[in-house]
Order: sequence, then C-alpha cells, then structure tokens
Amino acid sequence: MPTKFYKLQCVSCKTDFDESQTVTTCLNCGDSLDVIYDYNRIKTRLNNFSLRKAPLSAMKYADFYPIMDFEKIVTLKEGGTPLYTTSNLAKKYKLKDVYVKNEGANPTGVFKDRGTLVEITKALEMNAKAICLASSGNMAASAAAYASLARIPCYVLVPEGTPIGKLSQSLTYGARVLQIRDTYSVCAKLAEEMAKKHKFYLAGDYVFRREGQKSQAYEIIEQLYWKPPDYLICPIGCGTNLSAIWKGFKEYFELGFIDKLPKLIGVQTEGCATIVEAFSKKQPIKRWDKVNTICSAIAVNFPLDGNLVLNAIKESKGMAISVSDLEALEAEQQLGKEESIFVEPSGALPLAALNKLVKDKKIDNNSSVVLVMTGVGLKDPISALKNLPDPAVLDPEIEEIDRYIDLKLYNIRSALMNNKEDILWKKVPSDSKELQKIIKKEFNIDLQNIYLQKVYDNIKEFSEKNTQMRKADLQYIVENALKEHAFAEEVLKVLDFHLNVQMHDKPSASVKLRFKEEIFESEANGVGPVDAIINAIKNGIKGKDSLNFSLVDYNVEIDTPGTDAVVEVRIKMRDKFGNEVTGSGTSPDVIVASINAFTRGYNVLNARK
Repeated sequence: MPTKFYKLQCVSCKTDFDESQTVTTCLNCGDSLDVIYDYNRIKTRLNNFSLRKAPLSAMKYADFYPIMDFEKIVTLKEGGTPLYTTSNLAKKYKLKDVYVKNEGANPTGVFKDRGTLVEITKALEMNAKAICLASSGNMAASAAAYASLARIPCYVLVPEGTPIGKLSQSLTYGARVLQIRDTYSVCAKLAEEMAKKHKFYLAGDYVFRREGQKSQAYEIIEQLYWKPPDYLICPIGCGTNLSAIWKGFKEYFELGFIDKLPKLIGVQTEGCATIVEAFSKKQPIKRWDKVNTICSAIAVNFPLDGNLVLNAIKESKGMAISVSDLEALEAEQQLGKEESIFVEPSGALPLAALNKLVKDKKIDNNSSVVLVMTGVGLKDPISALKNLPDPAVLDPEIEEIDRYIDLKLYNIRSALMNNKEDILWKKVPSDSKELQKIIKKEFNIDLQNIYLQKVYDNIKEFSEKNTQMRKADLQYIVENALKEHAFAEEVLKVLDFHLNVQMHDKPSASVKLRFKEEIFESEANGVGPVDAIINAIKNGIKGKDSLNFSLVDYNVEIDTPGTDAVVEVRIKMRDKFGNEVTGSGTSPDVIVASINAFTRGYNVLNARK
C-alpha cells in the first residue's frame, strides 16, 4: 500500500492523529478533526486533462480523498448532480443568475451519498466488522445502502418520529434500525458508546464524510465553467456539509483552478437556530435543550461541526440566517411551481433564505447565487402535504368535474398555505350573508345558497363543541359540505348518540338515527367508543339495508395544536361489489368527527350502489 499523503488534525488544539487512533473527534479536547493533505503529493497524482474533460461524478475526484486502497472503493455512482439554471427565480428576484444544485439526484436521494462513498470505503480499509451511526434520517438511508453493497452490517439509531420515507429506505437496504425516544444528539452519544463497546466502525458527520461531500464545490466550479458563484446558500444541520463545501472551494483556489472564493450563507430554521444564534451574538455555540422544526434533516440541537462551519462563514465574509417552518414549506412549493424541482423541506431552506436576503437588500442584483438543495422531496412527503390540498375525490361523472371547476374547489386548500391557525371568529357569524363574505375573503369562492346553508348549519353544530373557529377548521367544514352535497340522497343520518365508557369494560352506545324516512333507536357494545356507535347504527338498520359493506381503513389527523384542535377523520368503506369510497368528517370531538365520516361514507357508497 502506498505511503500516506495526509494526516488527521484537531481543528482546535491542532493535535495530530493517525486514523487507527480516532476517526471521529479529538482525543484531547473533543472537537472535530480535519484531513490535512500534502498538496504537493496530490499535484503529482492529478491528471489535469481528465479533471477538466471527464464527465462529472464524485469518483472523478478520487485523488482528493484520503483513500489508500482503490480496490476497496464502495460506490453507487454518486455525484454528477445537475446544476439547474433557474431563469424564473432569477427574474423574480432580479438577480443576474440563480442556480440550484440538486443533490436529490444522488443514488439515495441526498447529498450524504458523497460522504458515504468515502466513509464506507475507509471502514473497509480498516477491516470494520460492522458500522453504526446516529442519523436524523438521510444519513441512515445512505449509510445503509452503501453498507449493504459492502456486505457489512449497519446499525442505525434515529430519533423517534423520523420521516417514514427515510426509515423505509434504511429498512429496505437491510439496516438494523433503532428508534430512540430523544434527540439526534442523544442518538449520537449512544452510537458512540455502542461502537466502543462492540468494536463497530462509528460512521456519521465526522472527518472522512466531509472529504466526500466537498466534491459538491468541485462540481459547481466546473458546471459554472471554472468560475465560483458570488454566493452559495446551504442548509446547516451538523455543519459538516457547508464546511465541506468551503474546503472544496479553498482547495481549488489554492491549487490555482479559481481566482476567488464565494460568500457562504448558512440557513437554519427558527426552531433550531444554534449556528445563527452563535453567529449573530458572536458567542460560542450553545446546546439547545429543545428543537422544534418540521425540517427534520437539520434538527440537531448541538452541531458537531459547528465551529468549522462558523469559521467557514466568517472566513468567506458570509452570514448565517434563520427562517420559519412556514417559510420553508412555502419555498418548497415555490420551487416546485416555479422550476419543477421537488425537494424536502430542509432542502428548500436556501430559497426561503434568498427570499429574505433579497427583501432586505443583502444581495447585490448583479450577483450569481447557487442554492444547494440537499435532498429529494420524496424523503419527507408528509411534511409537504401539510400545506397542500388533498386531491379532490369525484364520482366518475362529467357533471362532477364541471362542479369542481365551476365552484373553484381548487382554491379552498391552496388558500390555506398561509395563516391556517388564524382565529376567524369567536362568535358564530350572525347569518349566512356574513359567512359568505368571510368565505369569499379567505378562500376566494362564492358558494351557492344550497352549499352556503349547509356550511352554516355545520358551523352551528360545530360551535356546540367549540365557538372559536380557525381558518383550517372552516376549510374542513366547507370541503365536507361540498362533498356531502355532491349526492342527492342522504339515506342515513345520526341524530344523536349516548356513550357509556369505562376503563375496564367495553363501551356501550345508544343511537338515534334516521334511515330513509324512518327514525330508529338501537344499542350495541364495541371495543372502543366509535366501534360501539357504529355497531349500534348497524343494529338499527339491520334488515332494512342491503348495502353489505365493510370498513377498510380509519385515519385521524390533527392539523392544529392544542387539546381543542379540530380533528379530521377519514373512513374508507367497501361494498360487496368492490366499490370503495372514503368518507370524511371534522369536529373538535374525535368521536363526532368519526361518526360524521362514517355516515358520509355510507351515503356515498349507497349512491354508488
């Protein structure tokens, strides 16, 4: 094996280490490590013609990585991701050039693959029997994929509640995933203990990962015809990625490939602004006891490479700024609508930051800006749906499509992007005319009288439980009223119900209902309150109903905070002919919402029959 052309060095106390001693943090002061190269040796290894002419890929830059044995390289053909010229965004912000480096185009859909290439290769060089790591989701999927290819076991510790898109990837690649009821930082500490005790290779946002991720800078320079941008905007989690990109730019600068360096802008959310706080207050980075952000990929309460990224931002004469979760979600949708690029919420942070920077006139109009979009939107589709409308569900009739277009039903949820928790009123509007004005203002639709009256009736029913009305609550009520009136006949209606619920006995329910033109009362037990009421309904219509249906799925969603939040329930039902429909109901009471969803589903299924 050739002689080493690099060493590991602590970024703070400058102590040198060999990788047989540590590949994670300094054994003296605990800070991050950096790879220090003999660049004269690297120059002798470089093929300048190949560097300038070969197609883009992370493997193209193998001479810049601390890899000793090329036969052990584990690659999925990562890198070579597109740099989009976004003319619509440039025009909107009146900037010279706005580019998007789409790292979601990597093999597992995230920038982490570049670092995993180097890290898993080094694990094989060091004869690792298994790897373990902590992750907020993206690194888990990436490490699992490369470990699978390398045929070594992979143990992953993630915070409980990690997006299912990321977990499903990790599990599919064969990772042994453990969900920990705590933060990413706690997962990282446990992974470190686990590696030490079981003699596993500890992977993560450490020194070798940074070396692979710096290839983003090399590619951006080449894609801009060997010129760096004026600004580069990137999300910050652990700080590893942005500090890696800065290292890549500096290496090309020191090798004479570029004649200037870009200004770095790091972005975090307001609910996890550890770096931004330290940068603005000119203080050391503090551990946040609690982080609260929808951008799970950057939800790190104490960034391991925080000092490195702070130094990079300061050295580049850049800045660190924070945006809200709502601004991130709006940027995610803006990027999709303006440029047809779908990223996860964390990946949209650079665009959210650009919005702010242009508004505050902190970026010159004659500037070129690169936005690093770190992960594909399919990593966390649930978050994207929080501000997006559910697709309309219609009967297979052209009249239904006409109704959708004529009533502008597409406006209802698209209007909910902003201020969904705004309180519209604490007292029910005096009449339907006043209500019509509110609906017009909030959703930009004019309801016909038949729908307006139904909405008004539902609001009065809603106010029996909660007189306060949020924007999101009204949206649900309007949607459900329109769905309900798509069908002429309401064969089933629950007029009232009573429940007897105890901790140890089965709940019992009595219901009063109208079926067709008759009124019935009946009773039943069930495994839960909703089951008891539905069983009572079934008993009431037994012998009078020929529908013969079964319940297929039951889903409860709470879209606003607080114990008084409105609940949306969806119940999927199927009849004996295979027809399937989904009924939905809303209320501050989950049981009322469930029964509304059941009866609406029943009526739709009956109409289909």
